Amino acid sequence: MEEMGMEPSQLCREFARILNSTPSVVNGVCTATRFRNNIHPVVLGRRAEAFPFIPQAFSFESMDRNGRALCLGETVLLQEEVNPFMTELREFGIIVTAVHNHWLFDKPRLMFMHFESIDEPLTFARKVREAMKVLIKRTVRAEAKVDGEMIKQHGLCDEFNDILGGTMHTFENGICTVMRSRTNIKPEVLGRPGRSFLLIPQMFSFESMTKDGRALCSGETVILQKEINPFISVLREHGLIVTSLHNHWLFDKPRLMYIHFESIDKPVNFALKVRDALKVLTDKEVRG
Repeated sequence: MEEMGMEPSQLCREFARILNSTPSVVNGVCTATRFRNNIHPVVLGRRAEAFPFIPQAFSFESMDRNGRALCLGETVLLQEEVNPFMTELREFGIIVTAVHNHWLFDKPRLMFMHFESIDEPLTFARKVREAMKVLIKRTVRAEAKVDGEMIKQHGLCDEFNDILGGTMHTFENGICTVMRSRTNIKPEVLGRPGRSFLLIPQMFSFESMTKDGRALCSGETVILQKEINPFISVLREHGLIVTSLHNHWLFDKPRLMYIHFESIDKPVNFALKVRDALKVLTDKEVRG
């Protein structure tokens, strides 16, 4: 993530408090994030508890003189939660922009919903908090087929980050997560300029390593339409599993697509393969 040095404003902190999330400023945008930690999934037979698998994330930006901003949100969901949550969002007038999987070979089946609105940030946050009351609170845990160990090598995470050119990486509870933003893409959503990490993310992780050094590795990136098939070709040449390709938002310019991929691999090998695939993406400035 870029521009992480700024302190969240009081408004940002209150936005995150309402959503029971952690506030941060990414690309100059208030971003609130949390793990949905009552869900403990398994992907490709291994425990999958990195942020990309169980995220809840919210942001606001481009506020007008009336205090209304471009507000974005996304959450992981269980299949049975999709329609109740969607119903709640629509009753509040929030635009549901996408519902889909992000991963394959996951247990339980993980779905992801994305939503947006032009609204006062705290009003949006209260609406989303109310809608989330329909989500289950009980623990949902899948059994892993492979007992991956807790990764203890912080240096491996540093190397993974260096290869992928991350601007932020974390190594917590044996999970390495690398994040960066495609800041050369400068989109508009609902007619407003957007720099939120939710719009222009690149995120990679590894966890659940076995004694042979192979781990559950995952990746995702925002991608332009013309880049999709060249990128897929390189991923498949390297044997990476493409798990989903779709929009996350509506009324966006340029049209933003998102591709997710996974593999059981040695983290450094995975990072090198992904870096090679990323070379087909343009580094030229692209505006809405």
